Amino acid sequence: MYDLVLKDIKAHKKLIIGYISILLVVAVFCSPFFGFGGMFVRASEETVPTEETIYTLSQMFMGQSIKNLAGAYASVVGVSAEPFTALLFLGLMENINRACGSPLNIVSTPAGNPIVLLVMALFFLASKLMKSFETTKVFGLCTLGELEKYLGLVFILVLGILNVVGVTDMFAQNTVNAAAGPVTASPQSVALGIFGTLFSVFMALVSVVVYLVIKTVFFGLDALQSCFSFIPFSGAAFEIFKTVFVIVVITINVLFPWVGVALNIIVFLICCLLFRFFLGVEEFLRKIYIKPFIARLRGFNDEIPLVYSKLPKFLRKYCEANEITYDAALPAYSFKRKEADGFKIRFMDKLWVLNTGEGPVFLKRKGLKKVQKYELFGKEKKYYLKRDFRFLEIFSNPVDEKLSKKDLRVVISVEYVKRFDHICELFGFENYHVVKENLKLSKKELRLQKREDRKEKIKEKVSGFTDRMVQKLRPAYEKVRSVMPFGKKEEY
Repeated sequence: MYDLVLKDIKAHKKLIIGYISILLVVAVFCSPFFGFGGMFVRASEETVPTEETIYTLSQMFMGQSIKNLAGAYASVVGVSAEPFTALLFLGLMENINRACGSPLNIVSTPAGNPIVLLVMALFFLASKLMKSFETTKVFGLCTLGELEKYLGLVFILVLGILNVVGVTDMFAQNTVNAAAGPVTASPQSVALGIFGTLFSVFMALVSVVVYLVIKTVFFGLDALQSCFSFIPFSGAAFEIFKTVFVIVVITINVLFPWVGVALNIIVFLICCLLFRFFLGVEEFLRKIYIKPFIARLRGFNDEIPLVYSKLPKFLRKYCEANEITYDAALPAYSFKRKEADGFKIRFMDKLWVLNTGEGPVFLKRKGLKKVQKYELFGKEKKYYLKRDFRFLEIFSNPVDEKLSKKDLRVVISVEYVKRFDHICELFGFENYHVVKENLKLSKKELRLQKREDRKEKIKEKVSGFTDRMVQKLRPAYEKVRSVMPFGKKEEY
């Protein structure tokens, strides 16, 4: 799990480095320690014993300061799970609290702005309506779902910056108050203030990591819920559950900060345990549905390279170590659980389809260092490439079996649809649509032949019936002819 979280953090490396830089700049120039030294260092006629100062500062730091810090980040888990719901609820709580004379110690956020609150309400209603019905769920995930993800991330980043300023100022003021009057700052108080500044920066970074982990898990839950679309009202029930969960978490964090801290840690640990699985689910949905949906809006590229632009390092190293040359390398995802020749894939597992000098192969990473290889040809199977509105599908079909009986199923992004024929030719896949059309013609010819055979059988039955009737009537006919005065036996 740790390596996957680290991998996800590395994927956002530029964002995190830039965020750290902004936090440090804010901490330096906005901190009362660094920006306004006059607030901190003052002349004094009387000093306080060092031991008493350290004790007072420690009490301040471990008491009210931590409680305030917990309150400052109370919304992180809720926003990570459901940004629209959390921001709408936070905005409502802030405005109600303000109208009632601020009885609750709620940290002010941009969500409390009436205009922002109205926009959140509209997004919340539209998102819930689309995700509650299975016919519009995927469209909702591709549109408002993406907007929700980035909006939540922006809120977490802004919240971190505001908290760095607020928490740094809080530590500084606590330090000044702890000195029991206007005194010259001691080295211990300065050190504690610097520590408070760095700790607030650290907490801002932790909130980003928490957001990435929890959002990935809940996004994956949204994707999995689609698998139960056959259950009536399952989508609406799932959306209600998420909404209630977010409201309960935020309420507990606001009213009971210490309990909220424990609850947030539990939720985060559970999401960490589920992160490995849901990271794959999120990547599958994003690469197979969301990214192609956005690409479709601007039009697919008919010159998209067949060697993926960002091949992973493990794939390049494996090919170099085994002297494998390739002219095509496409990311793909399994669409069916399959195990053959020691090559095991599960639904939504990521693998790579390579066309090597020896033919097409599947490569899949197993663990941290192992790479599994599966050669497609050389087996008693035929491999087909099928064009679908959602994706391109590679599947195998055992020889002499019906075409509808799919053995192995792997899908690639529909972004390669304009190079469909080239992929078939390059990899040696059968064009499913051409084969199906030929089968239709063959079936039509077979139906015509069966129809002709039925006609012939009917003719044979009629002819046989006629011959039998003639044989039965011939003796009577001959007797009648023999007694007739003009009768003479003639050949029949």
